[in-house]
Amino acid sequence: MRIEKGDVVFLKNGTPALVRDVKKESGTAILDENLSEVQKQTARGIKNYLNENQRSSYNVTLKSVESDDKREEIESLREVVQNLRSNKRTDQKVLKYLENELMHLMLREDYTPKNYEVKTDTLPQY
Repeated sequence: MRIEKGDVVFLKNGTPALVRDVKKESGTAILDENLSEVQKQTARGIKNYLNENQRSSYNVTLKSVESDDKREEIESLREVVQNLRSNKRTDQKVLKYLENELMHLMLREDYTPKNYEVKTDTLPQY
């Protein structure tokens, strides 16, 4: 995996920093250690390894389902994820991040939608 503009990294001293730019030719990155900027970027989780288009798609999708009623938000996001799973043109990386956000919301709110489906190949095998 490579570092992308907009990723959050942690410096040796544990301080988080936002990647403002990546200079591939020199193998360097420009970092922003401003905590409020890092917090703004991570408002909906750390989205490392998504390029700018993927990150934008992720954020737009979450913004479209946002609700004060968290159960309603979970139901809406579940429906979006289900629809994206059936679309062959869906960016699988963005889909995985949305699925992870859905699981995070379900755990945080201690709520699982009635018709929640999961792929059997993602379940542990015993």
